[in-house]
Amino acid sequence: MKDQYDIVVIGAGPAGSVAAATCARAGLSVLLAEKRQEIGSPVRCAEAVGVETITRFIPLDHQWIAAEIDAFSVSNPQGDSIVLPPEETTLVLERKLFDRELARLAAEAGAEVVVKARATGLIKNGRGVEGVRFLVQGRPHEVAAQIVIGADGTESQSPRWAGLKSIPQLKDYYTAAQYLMTNVDVNPRICQYHLGWSLAPGGYAWVFPKGHGQANVGLVMWVDPKETRAAIDYLNDFVAARFPRSSILAQVVGGIPVTNVLSSMVADGYLCVGDAAHQSDPLTAGGIGPGMVGGSLAAQVAVEALAVGDRSAAFLKKYDQLWDAQFGKTFRRLHRIRHAVLKVPEEKLSRLIAQAAQLDPTTISTGDLFKLVLKSQPQLLLEVLPYFLGQ
Repeated sequence: MKDQYDIVVIGAGPAGSVAAATCARAGLSVLLAEKRQEIGSPVRCAEAVGVETITRFIPLDHQWIAAEIDAFSVSNPQGDSIVLPPEETTLVLERKLFDRELARLAAEAGAEVVVKARATGLIKNGRGVEGVRFLVQGRPHEVAAQIVIGADGTESQSPRWAGLKSIPQLKDYYTAAQYLMTNVDVNPRICQYHLGWSLAPGGYAWVFPKGHGQANVGLVMWVDPKETRAAIDYLNDFVAARFPRSSILAQVVGGIPVTNVLSSMVADGYLCVGDAAHQSDPLTAGGIGPGMVGGSLAAQVAVEALAVGDRSAAFLKKYDQLWDAQFGKTFRRLHRIRHAVLKVPEEKLSRLIAQAAQLDPTTISTGDLFKLVLKSQPQLLLEVLPYFLGQ
């Protein structure tokens, strides 16, 4: 580990590794620093991702593909289900192997990868961000950089250190819990979502198959100061009711911002990507694919900035613009839809799902679902209509 690099990337998740690889392939000196002693661990998500997105950055390898998904189901607490095809071919990953392969590709491209290197602050000398302070295997180490890319996840501090407003309101924050379970009897090619305030207040539960009788079984719920039960409590109820004979192999808990992205993701000499930039889908909280795209876009702008010798926030703002052009409208619509759905009582949402479940699953379309929403929940029209009209 040297004392100076062109680019320092904080965090070796998918977004950080893609950013590091992109910069290294452009001929820049790059440090990719992971705070944990093992890249890819612990797994912090349900691990589903679209093929078309990830194959822009990594060739498919069955070593890190746990399951191939044909459909998604959406169920109410009474057991009625809608089965829908995915918008793109979907995989459930082995995230530990997937993340390590992305980091390996970054190293192969020329980046230096280090683990157990925890960022403790940014170096700022009056001209913006100029490096990172680390604890590397417990010892302090300062690293100078022309540009720092913060990819330090949902618990990130680097955006705040850079002067960005990164703390979400409680209404835009999910708390989550997930088990990796075995001896789970589910369709191995269908990802399940379960909706209902009694199951997961303001959120949903999921069952994502991973093959060999295993599945990620998890739950997200909104953060409510009046709520007396935690996500893990609701998850335990969900598991006890549906998988009483299954066993738990691993557990993870945490939080996910679902705010839409930060109003600005850049400062002088600094860009943030992935969960650090709140790039998770505002409706489902899925973040692997958007984070990888964000990492690529940020790296492209960083490369251009160093090529012209301008690391100012004004120049790096191009990254905000590229992101907004690709995701802005969609994410804003999804954010509105999530808040609209939160206003629907459970009995009405369950009735809507039960009605949709009567449709022919081989011919069901988005238009069919829209007609049902319009008929049973007309007050949602103003929120949902722009999504279907592409506005």
